Parts: sequence; C-alpha cells; structure tokens
Amino acid sequence: MSAPAAPRMVGREPELGTLLAAYADGQRGHTRAVLLRGEAGIGKTRLVQTFLDRIATSDAGGPPVVTAIGQCVDAGTIGAPFGPVRRVLRDLASAVGIAALREAAGSPAAAATLSAAVPALRPDTGDAAAAEVGFADALEVALESLSATRHVVIVIEDLQWADASTLTLLKSLAGTLRGHHLTIVATYRSDDVDRFHPLRPVLAELDRTREMTHVDLLPLTPEQIHDQIALLAQGGALSDALRAVVVERSGGIPFLVEELLDLGDAPLPATLRELVLARYLRLSGDTQLVVRTMAAGGMRVDDEALTAVAATGALDHALREAIDAHIVQTDDDGYAFRHALTREAVNDELLPSERVRVHRRYAEILTGRADDPDAIAAASEHWLVARDIPRAFDASITALELSRATIAPATTARILERLTELWAEVPDAATRTGGSLAALHRDAARAWVVVGEDSRALRAAEEGLAEVADEPIVHAALLQQKCVLQSNITGRAEDSALHEAATLLEGIEEPAAKALRTRILTNLALGGVQSAPPTRDPAAIADGLRRSIALAEELDDATELVVALVSEGARLAHVDEDEAAALEPLERADALAPDAGVHTWVGAWHTEVVTHLGRYDAASEVGRRYLNEATAAGLEGGNGAIVAGLVAFAEFCAGRPGEGLPLARRATRLMAPGSRPLTLKLLGTFYTWNDEPQLRDELLASEKPSLDAWYQGRGEGGTLFLTWSDASTDAVLAAAAGLGDAFADPDRAARVAKARHEMTGAWPVVTRRYGAVALSLLARAIDAGTFRVDGTGPAAAEQVDTAALWAEIDAIVDAWPPRGVFPAATAFIRAVHADAQGAPAADRVARWRETEAMIADGVMAVRQRHLARLSLAAALLQAGDRREAGEILARIVAEAPEHGVARIGRWAGELARRAGLDADTADDGAGVTGTGVAALTAREQQVLSLIADGLTNTQIGGELFISPKTVSVHVSAILAKTGAANRTEAATLYRAVTPSGDPG
Repeated sequence: MSAPAAPRMVGREPELGTLLAAYADGQRGHTRAVLLRGEAGIGKTRLVQTFLDRIATSDAGGPPVVTAIGQCVDAGTIGAPFGPVRRVLRDLASAVGIAALREAAGSPAAAATLSAAVPALRPDTGDAAAAEVGFADALEVALESLSATRHVVIVIEDLQWADASTLTLLKSLAGTLRGHHLTIVATYRSDDVDRFHPLRPVLAELDRTREMTHVDLLPLTPEQIHDQIALLAQGGALSDALRAVVVERSGGIPFLVEELLDLGDAPLPATLRELVLARYLRLSGDTQLVVRTMAAGGMRVDDEALTAVAATGALDHALREAIDAHIVQTDDDGYAFRHALTREAVNDELLPSERVRVHRRYAEILTGRADDPDAIAAASEHWLVARDIPRAFDASITALELSRATIAPATTARILERLTELWAEVPDAATRTGGSLAALHRDAARAWVVVGEDSRALRAAEEGLAEVADEPIVHAALLQQKCVLQSNITGRAEDSALHEAATLLEGIEEPAAKALRTRILTNLALGGVQSAPPTRDPAAIADGLRRSIALAEELDDATELVVALVSEGARLAHVDEDEAAALEPLERADALAPDAGVHTWVGAWHTEVVTHLGRYDAASEVGRRYLNEATAAGLEGGNGAIVAGLVAFAEFCAGRPGEGLPLARRATRLMAPGSRPLTLKLLGTFYTWNDEPQLRDELLASEKPSLDAWYQGRGEGGTLFLTWSDASTDAVLAAAAGLGDAFADPDRAARVAKARHEMTGAWPVVTRRYGAVALSLLARAIDAGTFRVDGTGPAAAEQVDTAALWAEIDAIVDAWPPRGVFPAATAFIRAVHADAQGAPAADRVARWRETEAMIADGVMAVRQRHLARLSLAAALLQAGDRREAGEILARIVAEAPEHGVARIGRWAGELARRAGLDADTADDGAGVTGTGVAALTAREQQVLSLIADGLTNTQIGGELFISPKTVSVHVSAILAKTGAANRTEAATLYRAVTPSGDPG
C-alpha cells in the first residue's frame, strides 16, 4: 500500500488558530507576523497550506486579500540574492498587476531596484537611479503602499536555507512591519539551526519584535497519531500491531507516520535514513537514477535543467513513477521533492564519481544562464562540489556582478569572502578578477559596512592589510577603513593609521588617490571633532578641512565635497562653538548632495545642528523634509533612521511625545545594532521623565547586551552622538532637581565627577553645556539634601565640596558667548545657584521668572521649562505668594503629562500638597474623627511625619513653606490630640501606626 498524504491536517488546531488570529488582526489593519518552527517532517508546510486554504475561502469582509509565497532553497552558503523574496514579488505582480506594483514602489528608483525580481517594473526613463535605493527599503515601501488598500499575506518557507540578503531583509522587516493590512508567515527547521547558523542572529532580532508571534510545532500525541492513521487508511483495515508500531516508531512526526504506514507489513528499517529511503528503494533502477540526479540539483529542479542533466529518453516515465510513489511532485515549470528529508537521504546515495559528474553537468547548464542570479549562484555551488575550483571562482565573479546589479550587499559580501577563500587555489586569480586579494578584502569591508556588520567589515580590512603588497591606493583605503571602523565600533581610534594612509598617497595624482586623500583629511578633522580628548588641536582641524574642501572642489567630486562641507559644519557647531555659522556649509552640502543616500546623510547632521540651536520646531521641519525624501527613495534605514531619531528628539524637546514616540520606536528598529543605543537612551530618557519606570526598565533590560557593548567600547564620557540624552543619568537628574523624589545613590561622587567631566572635558559644546546644567542640578540637590548617599537620611555636605563645584560652574558659565542657547542656559544655572545659596525669595522669584520667560517658547527642552516653572512656584511659596504658586502648579499638573514629562507633573502635585495648597480648607479638622494619630488633620499628619524624620521646626517650615511659628502651633495641636508628652513620643506613635513612614 502506498499511503497518500492525509486529506486534512490532524492535531494543529491551536497553531492554526494563532495563524488565523494574526490574519484577523491584519484584516483590521494591524500588522502581524508568525514564525513557525519545528523539526523536519513536523508539518510546517501542511499547516501553512491549510491556513492559506482557509483564508482563501473565508468571507470576513475587509480589504481584498493578496497572497504571495517565497520558498527558500538549499543552494549552498551564498545562494542567489533575495531568492524567495523575488518569488514573492512575482506573485504580487501577478496578483495586482505591474502598474499597481510600480505605483506602490513610490519612485522610479525604487521600481528600478525591484525590477531585479520583476523586469517589467523597470521604468521607461532608465535605471540610473536604481543604485540609490536598497532592495530592502524599496520592498518595504511597496509593501506599505500595497497593504493600505489590500490585505497582503506573505509566506516564506524554510528560512534555514535563506540566502544572506534575504536574512538581512528579514531583520529589517522584522523591525519595521508597518503595513496597514499585512500578515507575514515564515517557517524554519529548528533542528538545522545551531548557534553558529546565520539565521540565529536574525531570530534574535525577531525576538525583539512585539508584532512577531512564535509558534513551536510539537510532535503529535498518540491519540492524534491514531487520528492521522485513520485518515491515511481511508477506511482500510489495519492491524493493531501496525498501529502500535507506527505510534512508537514515528515519534509523533506526521511525515514519518506516513512513511511507516506505507511500509505495511514489510520489515521495519533499522534506521531513520532507511525509513526515509524506503519509497525510493522500491522504485525501478532508471527512476532511482533520475531521482538521484534530481537530488543533486536541490529541492526543486526546473524541467529544462533536469532534462539536460538526466539525458534519458525515459525521463517522463521515471518522473511519473516518482510522482505516483509520493516522492516527487510537480512545481510550476519543474519538479520538487515532497519532503526535504527524502531529498537529503537520496542525495547521500550518489556515488563519488556520480556526484562529480552530475554536479559538473548542472554547473555547465546553469552557467549558460548568465542573466539569472539563481542559476549563477547555484552554478558556483555545483562547480565547488564538482571540484572544479577555477570555474567555481569564475561563477562567483559572475554572481558578484549580478549581486551588485541587484543591490544585494549581504550577498555581495559573502561572495567576496568566498573569492578570498578560493584565491589560493586559483593560480591566475588576479587575472580572473582584474585585481588583487587585498582589493577583494577592501571591497568586502565596504559591503559589510553597508549591511551594518562593522565587526565583520573590520576583520575584512585587517585581512586585507595582511595581504596588501605594492598597492598604495588599496593599502591606504584599507588603513582608512580600519581607522573609521574602529572608531564606529569602539568610539575611539588612532589617527596614526590615517596619517600613514595619507603618506602612502603622496605624489599620486590619480583621481582615486586624490578622492581618498580628501576623505582622509576629512576623517582626521571629523575625528578631532568627535573624539575626546581630541586628537588634534582646533587650528589643525580647521586647516585640514579647508584643504579637504579645496581638494574636493579641484576634483569636482560632489560626494567628497559634501562630506568635507558637513564636517566643516560639525566643526563650527561643536569645536568653535559657533552653531549658527555651521548652517551655511550644511545648507551648501544640502544643495550639492549627488544622490538620495548622501542627501540623507547630510540631513542627519543638518537636523542635529538645528536641534543644538534649541530651534526644535525648525529641527522637526528640517528633519521631516529629509525623512520624507528618504522614504520616497526607499532609504529609511541607516541615515534615514538617524534622521528619524533626531526628529523624535526634537519632538520630545518641544513637548510633543505623540509625534516623537512613533519615530523613536521606528528609528530603534531600523538602526543598525551598533547605533541602536542612541534611540534606546532617547526612549529610556523619555520614559524616565514621563514617570514610566517600568517601560524604561523593560526597554533597557531587553537591550542590555547592546548597551553594555556600547559603554564598554566608549567609556563613560559625554552624551551619545552629541544630542542624545542618557536615561541612567537623567534618572539621577530627575531626582536631583531638588523638588521631587529623594534619590539614594552610593555612587553620588561618581555621578558628580561624570557631570563635571562632561562640563570641563574636551567635548563638543552641546555636551559641555549639558554637563554644566546637570552639574548645577546635582549641586543644588546635594545642598538641599535630596541627593543622598543611602536611604538613611541627608548626606553630609562635606562628602562633595559643592562650594568648589559652584565656583567651577560659575567660571565656565561666565565664559559662554551671548548667543544661541547660551543665554537661556546661563539664566537657568544662575537661578539654580541662587536656590542652592538660599538667596532671598524675592531674588529667586525674579531669576526664575526671567528664566521661565526666556525658555517658554523653546531654546531649552520641555523638561527644563517645567523645572523652571516648578522652581518659580517654590520660590513664590517662600515669598508667601500662594495664589500665583498654586496657579503655576495647577498648570504644570495639567500640562506636564501632555508634554511627556508626567514626573514633573507629579512633583508639582506633591509640592502643592506639601505646601498645603490642597489642604487650606481642611485644616480646621472638619470631618476628622477618631483618636490619636487618626484625629490629626492632613496638615498635622504632614508635620508629624517630618517630626518623625527628625526635622526641626525651622526645617519643617522650609519643607512645607510655612513659618516656624505656624509649625509650633501645629506641634502643640499634635501633642494635645495624640496625648504625647513630647515630640519623641509623638514620633513613636506615628511610626507605630504608619511603619513605612508614609503619612498616607
């Protein structure tokens, strides 16, 4: 008996329910993705097919459904770039039409990029712009557009065989998933993915995505196996003994249930391999030969290739026999194995000589398909198995050209690595490639940078340096790559490599050498801008950039000129402290940028500098212009993500969290792993000030490895990328405002030292300004006793010499220029200092009123604005103006949560309560009943809680903004109502009733 597949699925109702729930969410406009994982034969494909059949016949309303399926194939370690994704695009083109898919691409450049998969998409205007758009970005834009009016369901099977470019794309899609009606289902064989498998880091990315649901397919239970047996038998009589054997030997794997049942009463194989081969071994000799030949070609082989390689007149008869035996099935214009386990077992049956001969024939056939990326990638793998290294080398070169043409940097990098690995086995490798081994390593490093794999890029550059001979331009390029990559990875690098590279290029007048020399000059200057301490003095940095700009202008090289101009803008903003002047070269670079990719990079710096000026509305407007252009060009990753994060930062500073949060979250998902800490810290800071510690802690805990790696590489100095704030530091500053939560920190001195280092170190101006504001708040908190060493009480002021700190802060602030953000920051710090010194209340009111007016419409971030208002209210209370103080506090309570600083709103409410603004009408004792502590009014309980903390009447008056005489009246009432003989006895009674020390 030859058992057919069961007519319906058994035992997967919960898993099917998960898929259908994801589909239902997609119908409602919520993107969802489901990842199915399980061992070979567990039924992943059957489950997916059942799901597709179900939604094809459902009538749940909503947008029309479009289904696209991509199948990864076992094509070796490289594979054709975007193999399954190109199949998905072809399905989409068939479903919606070429015109609709071209429109969904959003731009001619993106359509040209996608035409690598669907040639009919190529715009009539040409494809010159295609190189500007990454395939992943172009696909994402198209999916978002299509899913606005259609429900797009995408299935990608067997991720364990996905090519490098597809894996990179999956990481991007896993983080962005922004379609309106989009459902993604992917499968992989868990038993094939060990910790070294290239899919493993992709799975780690998927685990971070909330829209992603993981489904583990487990073996069937004995009861479910019996159900499957009944379906397979189709009413036929089976012995109890056979049923028991199938249950025992199958291990609950549906595929093995079918194979075992197919044996009937035949002897059971001794091994799993023999079981899988049982059907194959019952085939005729000619058919076995055809099936072995097909197995060498992979899971799927097209009819043309199989006919040419098999070279038998009985091919149709053999294929029919294999199909009838449920080993092979038809698949579009070719044939596919019904199960991967069968193909793998049959492939192992090839004799060594047969293996070489068949693979050589496949390689010859596929090499002739010079325009087919799938064929060329497969040909390279076949030549390797056929032990023809030179021809494998040549096929890899052709595959490299196709990969570059289809904008597949991950595949390009892997092919370049293969060429470097095969180099020593090909005597004339330099002639075949037209270059050197060192040049291949240089190109591989560039490709890995594009993918965001800086560590692999650095290894490629170092390997190239080990191989480079008499090639000064290649040698200099590798040195430049190494230095820049070390800086990207660790935050620091030695300039010596750049100087050595510049020396190598001296006297070489080739344009490539001049362009590289321009970039090196720029790197040296930009390194001086970004590093701390700087590796060069300001005069040298300025001179280097002038030379770089002049050389780029001489070469008429737009890209190098733009890079040099942006670096000059960074210098003016961060070294010479002239941020306004920095806009001129940035605006010039904006006009000169030769393509969308460079323009987006300019946008990141342009947006950042406008943000530094405290012009948050303008920064948002500028950044969104760049962001819209990047989106239209399909370039939202990389620098597009940096721009999105900077716009989010500007929105947070302006008090528009509803605008900033989606951008910050999206930027975090889109950024390369090495840059993700930028927006993680931004989000963490937002959650800190918005009084959402749980969200902050969850975020930082989930990304702890990347944050730890960042700090280990960069040390503890400075704000990241000059404008991004720090959640851990801000957690301290929020407490250290002196108006809110007391903060217990055993590393208080270290916190102070860090802020002082930021204020005084050789940092960009924005970092030093941030450090001065932070240090002033810390010093005020220490003077006020709210920044404590431990939880036992106010720390001794002698532990940190705040007088010396204030002297240093004053000296720094006195030297600030009267432009940009400096006047507002100066006023803020002077007002904080007046608070710390205990200046007369009227003087403090005047200072805070002036500061609040200066920053009311921007300049400083919204949290500083609300802190200034809160400080003004406190000063007004000290001055006895309870009415205006109450109005300001009520305004903060109402507005702070809307502005994303709910923590300050909570403080304002607590300050109003401490000042008795909400208890003025309740202090007469009306409605208070009971005895002892319960008989006290709300104000009296406040006073008693501070008595229990050991405060004097004067200190209590300062805390509650009332006079010591009024405190004395309250103390007398407390003693009378509680029956306590003295303050100590009253405090004991209070602690007995409220052991936590919380007045309630």
